[in-house]
Amino acid sequence: MLSIIVAIHNQIGHNQLFLEGLRKYTSGSYEIIVVDNNSTDGSADYCEANGCRVIRNKSNLCYPESMNMGLLSARGDYICFLNNDVYVGPNWDTSLIDAMEEHGLDAACPLGLEQMPTRALTDWMHGRWDAIGRWRHSGMTPRGLYGLIESMYGDWECFCSEVRRCFYPRLLDGIIGSCVMVKRSLIDKIGLLDERIQAADWDLYYTLRKREEEVGDVHRAMIVSWVYVHHFMRATLKGKPEPFSCKHPRLSIDQKWSREEQVRLWCKPWEFHRDSSSGKQPLRVRLGRRLLKVLVGIKQNARRMVTLCSLPRSPKRVVDMYKSKFSRLLEQ
Repeated sequence: MLSIIVAIHNQIGHNQLFLEGLRKYTSGSYEIIVVDNNSTDGSADYCEANGCRVIRNKSNLCYPESMNMGLLSARGDYICFLNNDVYVGPNWDTSLIDAMEEHGLDAACPLGLEQMPTRALTDWMHGRWDAIGRWRHSGMTPRGLYGLIESMYGDWECFCSEVRRCFYPRLLDGIIGSCVMVKRSLIDKIGLLDERIQAADWDLYYTLRKREEEVGDVHRAMIVSWVYVHHFMRATLKGKPEPFSCKHPRLSIDQKWSREEQVRLWCKPWEFHRDSSSGKQPLRVRLGRRLLKVLVGIKQNARRMVTLCSLPRSPKRVVDMYKSKFSRLLEQ
C-alpha cells in the first residue's frame, strides 16, 4: 500500500483539486494522511469528509515537522510526500513504484516544471507557466485551477501519454520536492526528516547521496521522466500563511552542508560556480550585476507576454505543440 502524506494550511481550492486528481488517477491501493496546520477555510473538514485521515494541529507547523507527523502514522510500504498544489497524472503511483522496483531506487520523483530532461526545455516550460498561471492561481476554485491546466497542457491525459512515449525509459539524477516517493525501508535506514532544515528535498537528496557513497546501502533519488505531475507552485505561501509555530532550531541548507559537500553531492554542480566573493568586487561590477538582473527580469516579462499572445487554444493543438517540441529534443 502507498501512504500519501500532505500538509495543508488553507487553500481549499487547491486541496479540492488535489484530492480529485488523486481519486481519478491513483491506480493502486493507498491511504491519504492530511496534516492540517490550523486551516480556517474548512479544508480539514473537506478532507476528512472525503476519506482522508486528518491530523489537526492548532498552529502552523513547518513542512518537515508536518511530514514527520504523517510518517509516524503511515502504514504503507511506500510513502509519498506530496504538496497540496500538485495535480497528478494517470497511473502516477504505480508507474513510480514500478520504476523503483525495476531500477532498485529508494527514492523517486516524477517529471515536472521544476526539471525537464534538458535545461532548455525546463526554461521553456517555466516561461509557458509564467505566462499562463504562475501568478494567478492563488485562491482559485477547482474549476478555475483546472482551466489553467487545460491552458498549459491542452488535453491533460494526452499530454501525459506523450511524455511517456517520448521520455521512457530515461532516468534523471535529481529530486523534485513537490512529489517524492520513498520506500519504507529507506526511512528505517535514515530515520525521519531533519526538522531543522526547511529545504527538506535538498537535505534528503544530500543525505541519500552521501550515504550512497559512504555506506552503499541506498540509491540516490532519481527523476522518472516518463511520469509527469503538475505543480502550481507556492500556493500556500501566496495565501499569506500565519508564521510557523515550531519550537525546534532552524538551519539553512548552507549551515548544515558545507559548500564543498554541496558541490560534490548535488546533481547540478554548475549552480555553485558563481563567485562567492562578489560582495568584495568593485562597485562598477556590483552595479553591472544588478543592472543585468533588471534586464533579465524585463526580458522574462516580455517573453511571458509573447507566450501569452501566441498560445494555441484548442487542446489538440496544445498537445501537438508539445509533441513537436519533445520530438526535436529527442533528435538532438
